Amino acid sequence: MTGIAVIGMSGRLPGAADLDEFWQNLLAGRDRITRTPVGGLRGTVADDLLDDARWIGASGRIPAPYDFDPAFFGMSPKEALTTDPQHRLLLTTVHRALEHAGVVPGAGPARVGVFAGVGRNRHEDLVRTVLADRGEAVNELALEMGNEKDHSTTKVAYRLGLTGPAVTVQSACSTGLVALHQASQSLYAQECDIAVAGAAALRVPDSHGYLYLEGGIGSADGVCRPFSARAGGAVAGDGVVAVVLKRLEDALADRDHVLAVVRGSAVNNDGAKSGYASVSARAQELVIRDALLFSETDPDTVGSVETHGSGTPLGDATEWSALARVYGAARQTWVGAVKSGIGHLREASGLAGLVRAVLSVQHGLVPPTINVGLPAEFVTQESTGLTLPRAALAWSEPGPRRAAVSAFGLGGTNAHVIVEEPPTRPAAEAPPGPALVLLSAHTPDALRRTADAWESAITTGRVTPAEAAEVSRSGRRHYRHRRFAVGTDPAALAARLGGAHPAPAAEPVGAPGVCFVFPGVGDQYPGMGAGLHHALPGYTELLRGYLDDCGEQIGRDLHGLLGSGTAAPTGTAAATGPRTGTVFNLRRLVEAGRGAPADEVFDPVASHAVLFSLQLALARSLQALGVRPTAVTGHSLGELAAATLAGVFTEHDALRIVVQRARAVARQPEGAMLAVSLSRAQAEELTGPGVWLAAVNSPRSCVLAGEREAVLAVVDQLNRRGLQGRLLPVRHAFHTPLLAAAGEELRGVLEPLRLSAPTIPIAANTTGAWARTELQDPDYWYRQLTSPVLFGEALATAAKDCDVLLEIGPGQLRTLAAQARTGGPDCAVVPTMRREYQNEPDAEVLLRALGQLWQHGCALDWDRLRGGARPARTVLPPTALDERYLFVAEGSGDLLAPRPATTAPVAPVAPAAPVVAAVAAPTGPVAGTRLEGVAAVLAELWEEILGVEAPTAEDDFFDLGGDSLMSVQLIFGIEERLGFHIPAIAVFQESGLGRMAAHIDTWHTTGGSE
Repeated sequence: MTGIAVIGMSGRLPGAADLDEFWQNLLAGRDRITRTPVGGLRGTVADDLLDDARWIGASGRIPAPYDFDPAFFGMSPKEALTTDPQHRLLLTTVHRALEHAGVVPGAGPARVGVFAGVGRNRHEDLVRTVLADRGEAVNELALEMGNEKDHSTTKVAYRLGLTGPAVTVQSACSTGLVALHQASQSLYAQECDIAVAGAAALRVPDSHGYLYLEGGIGSADGVCRPFSARAGGAVAGDGVVAVVLKRLEDALADRDHVLAVVRGSAVNNDGAKSGYASVSARAQELVIRDALLFSETDPDTVGSVETHGSGTPLGDATEWSALARVYGAARQTWVGAVKSGIGHLREASGLAGLVRAVLSVQHGLVPPTINVGLPAEFVTQESTGLTLPRAALAWSEPGPRRAAVSAFGLGGTNAHVIVEEPPTRPAAEAPPGPALVLLSAHTPDALRRTADAWESAITTGRVTPAEAAEVSRSGRRHYRHRRFAVGTDPAALAARLGGAHPAPAAEPVGAPGVCFVFPGVGDQYPGMGAGLHHALPGYTELLRGYLDDCGEQIGRDLHGLLGSGTAAPTGTAAATGPRTGTVFNLRRLVEAGRGAPADEVFDPVASHAVLFSLQLALARSLQALGVRPTAVTGHSLGELAAATLAGVFTEHDALRIVVQRARAVARQPEGAMLAVSLSRAQAEELTGPGVWLAAVNSPRSCVLAGEREAVLAVVDQLNRRGLQGRLLPVRHAFHTPLLAAAGEELRGVLEPLRLSAPTIPIAANTTGAWARTELQDPDYWYRQLTSPVLFGEALATAAKDCDVLLEIGPGQLRTLAAQARTGGPDCAVVPTMRREYQNEPDAEVLLRALGQLWQHGCALDWDRLRGGARPARTVLPPTALDERYLFVAEGSGDLLAPRPATTAPVAPVAPAAPVVAAVAAPTGPVAGTRLEGVAAVLAELWEEILGVEAPTAEDDFFDLGGDSLMSVQLIFGIEERLGFHIPAIAVFQESGLGRMAAHIDTWHTTGGSE
């Protein structure tokens, strides 16, 4: 094994809302300790402390430590409020680190483990005090699970769906780095495929400073000066960090974005020593040597060491001596100490140092160690090659950049890690054609903010459209609120992504009902489908096979009608836009009625075979991508494609039926078909001898057909009335009695075959209703060829039960659906191929269709759509969360404290609206009707248990964050408030508030005999 790849990181550190800001602070040498005068702390810190001359108002504070999004993680506001904020920070940060890495837990077979620790818990006592003041009972189990360190990592695994080991690590100041060591060992042992190492340390409540004690660990002046002659102690700080790890060979194979490589690590303990809080230079030296030995790294090749560097004279001197014995060779080694700018983050301090080292080797820059001033005597008394950088420096040593990181825990658990710059990434080859970028979030506002961030990233060139497409499709979890954009130009695509994009009226909560709609003959055009040969995997191969089958029956090569798109062995057609590349010459075969020469050869057999083959190939390719039709329908020839997809015919039989049907039609006398923008009643007024109603496509679109001269007479009649009609590009009167003989031949073809019952519901042409067993009867297909097509009614039938009408091939579905008001807010109409007049590439139309399907809830196989090797991963902004201030109040009637009026002078963070987690007092007798009383009591209980405000009848208990434990509380509450026993099965037969209340009332009224 060649090492462990760091493929993702996230963190919130003093003065930095994210790691990008943290890195900029490091390079600029900014001191991000918050120092607040005593006057500015009145009301937030006890007066007796502030009045003590030893009070030091210095602290490493992080932005918005108590902000959290309960709903995103499936928690009720009250559960989140009574959970240790350190647990909440860890959960949020692990989620963001996985997003940074492009890892979607549960989306594949990869087992994701988590190894992490949190700081001392002070939150539980605060919650107990507040609940006692309110006279509210304490749920011991809920409080334990929300606050004990044991549950910090298992809670992360539970909330994020991580199935690898979930191990809580606790070794004081070395916790984070020990977690990284254990995570690496788990990967080496094949216990998991991806591992997250994390740590969170947050003082609750924030004291904003400390009392300086002579000889203690705290700095006398609120400044941390590691390795300085003036070093006098540390400054406490808060922070949270999570890093995502993967075996290097796996990361390279998956083309992950590797930030750095962990070459090796080691952990040991001081053992017996003069005092528990003392340190051991010998143990520190040994852990460093063990890490170098395990990683097979020569210490002379390590160019930078991120130290424990606490700023205490004894600790710094001990650490420096250990470093000098290992790294004090001729080569210059830079010595860093991240605590100089952010303070001592306790459990998270080692991972803060690791982040500094990872970013250093990744970017080739060494940040300065600040606040040193005059170095300590032990730094200058011997020539070692160890140097404290005073400004950001470029990494100039030859060979791969390597850095080391140390963390020494109070009590003696020591850790040392060796990291190396990431391997050179091969130049990314942008896939040809447009990109489909998907964007989702769990609320509309979070979606808007995420879109704004992604728009900026694409517009500024930080990521390409292809990179954004890859991350969005397979590197992010897909949430309920969705938008997408398709395009090749970065600026245009970003604008579409960030602009107002219409969303479905009902956001997807599951797989949608999709009806495949197959148009009939009449809307073909040159170049039809040419751009799909590269855009749609499997399409070319399927089309080629169907054309071969039909060609054998017809006795001619049909590939010539499609240019090189299917004739080339690997489908090398390059066309992506209108009228370019391969030319689909079907239009030349059906040009009659549009000014074509009267003697032009018309070949309905070839035209029907090609169109049917194209529709079937397109449908099968979409099915392979994961588009599962829940219903099908089709117009005329399209109904045969629909029936084939539903299993009525085998594919081979269907191709034979289509050819024989077309041959039978070709032998009939010529006729004509006329499309008219009239209602059915108006169209029927034009029928007469030789003219029949052939199709009713919408309330305002019908087709007349019959003998050619009779139809042309109708055209003249319309012209005299100032009305328009369109002669269709066919030479036979389909769906009229004129094709009775062809229908008889078709029936003869079908009778020997065994037709199957449809496995997918079909809205039938002849009735407009759902077909039952009639499709297995050859007589149906006789009637289908000789009777009017009630396509508009079939569409209306399908739209009632489906969320999406998906047009398979070029047609007029959107026009017809709009005329019929079919596919309104409850049913979308989605084309998969462009109409002839659309001046846009075929690939864009297809990708837009896939985007709309995804927007409605389809789970598509993006790996198959991508085809070939995965493009190299890149990093995009995180999915926005709707975080709210959640902190337990003291000395007030509310459980939830208001957001403080003033915040520490750290990086500005936009305030979020607080969640009012009100807990109602016990109510008196139920007023109003019995059912209203039950519903009112139930709503009050939901407010208490879930911490939500004013739930409505439509709200769902489990959607609001309820779980099995809360359901027990609910049952007990119902019995206490309503005064009768009710079994759990009676309460939770319905989970919606209104339905639950009605069911409880009915159960009580009937004595449980309902």
